[in-house]
Amino acid sequence: MMERRDLPKGWAWKKLKTLITVNYGKGLSEKLRLGGNVPVYGANGVVGFHNASITKGQTIVIGRKGSAGAVNWSEIACWPIDTTFFIDEFPEILYPKFLYQFLRSQQIDRLQQSAAIPGLNRDVLYSVQVPIPYPDDPARSLAEQRRIAARLETLLGEARALRAEVQSMRRDLAQVMESALAEAFPAPQGEAAEGWGWKKVSEIVEIHDRGRIPIKESQRIAGNTPYCGANGIIDYVDGYTHEGDFVLLAEDGGNFKGFEQSAYLMSGKFWANNHVHVLRGKEKLLDSKYLYFVLYFSDLTPYLTGATRPKLTQSALQKIIIPIPYPNDPARSLAEQRRIVASLERIAEETRALDASLAQDLRDLEALEQSILAAAFRGEV
Repeated sequence: MMERRDLPKGWAWKKLKTLITVNYGKGLSEKLRLGGNVPVYGANGVVGFHNASITKGQTIVIGRKGSAGAVNWSEIACWPIDTTFFIDEFPEILYPKFLYQFLRSQQIDRLQQSAAIPGLNRDVLYSVQVPIPYPDDPARSLAEQRRIAARLETLLGEARALRAEVQSMRRDLAQVMESALAEAFPAPQGEAAEGWGWKKVSEIVEIHDRGRIPIKESQRIAGNTPYCGANGIIDYVDGYTHEGDFVLLAEDGGNFKGFEQSAYLMSGKFWANNHVHVLRGKEKLLDSKYLYFVLYFSDLTPYLTGATRPKLTQSALQKIIIPIPYPNDPARSLAEQRRIVASLERIAEETRALDASLAQDLRDLEALEQSILAAAFRGEV
C-alpha cells in the first residue's frame, strides 16, 4: 500500500468513494450462459461467455468472494457475476486504466475480511485512497494518467512475457522426468528389452496393509509421527502403525494415471490410514525405491474398480505387473535396479533444483511487477 509521504508534488489523494460507484455483479449460472462474445467474469477472471452484458463499456472487475481483491480489466462491456464488484463509469478526471493499474498495485486481497470464505466489503473498498495527479488541472491530469498507464502496459507486458517464458520452462522441465521414466522402464504393452521380464506384484512385493487404522481429525492426538493417506502426509500424530522403509500407494482417493501417481516413499515410523497400501520389495528380489519409480510411472487405471470412487483393491494390486531386469538372476537384477534408481534420483534431484529456481524466478517477477506499479504511483516511471 502507498504511504502518503510517497505522493508526488502536485498530486492529491482522493477516496475511491468520491470518484466512482462500485457496483455488485449479477448472478449468471453456467447453464444460463448462452455463448456469444460477451465475457462473463468471476472473481479471478473470465469464466465463460454470454450474449448480453450488464456493464456499459470498459470495466474494472474486482473479486468480492473467493479470489477476493483480484483485479481484472475488460476492454469491452461484460457480465460480472455475483462474486464480484465492478466499475464501469468513470469521471472526466479519471482515466480508467490508470485506476485499474493503481488498484492492482494496492494488493486489495489483503483487505479481505472473512477467513472461512475470503470476502471483500464494499465499504472497505470505498475507503481506498487514490492518488490523482494535478487534480486542479484536468487536462494535465488526464495526460499524466494516460502516460503512466501506457508506460505500465509496456513494462508489465515485458514482465508478463518473461513470466510466460519461465512457466513454459517449468512445463518443459516436468517432461524431463516423464521422459527419463519412459526410457528406464518398458511399457506393459510393448516389448521388453533384452534381459528384461515381467513379474506380478504378488511374486515380488510384500503387502503390509494389516494394521492400517484411520483416525478422524477430531480424535487425533498431536505428535511427531506422519499420518499418511492416499496423497501424502495428512497430519502428525502420536503413535505409529508401521516402521521401516516402505512405498505407499493410494488405495482410493488418489491419482492412478501415471507420471502423477499417488505413490510416495516413507522411512522410519509412520501411521497409515485405510486409504493407502503399504508396500515393500521382497528381500533379494526387488528394491523398494525401484518399486516406487515403477508405480510412479505406471498407469494403474485398468486395475481399478468402482465408478464413483475408483479403488485399487488388494486383489487387483497383486495382479499388477512390474518390469524386472534379469528376473532369473536376482543378484544381477538388484544391482541393475539400484543403478536405475540412482540415475532416476539424480535426474529427480536436478529437476527439483531447477524447478525451485524457476519458481523463485516467478516470485521475483511478481515482486518486480509490484515494484513497477508502486514506482508508477510515486511518479517514478
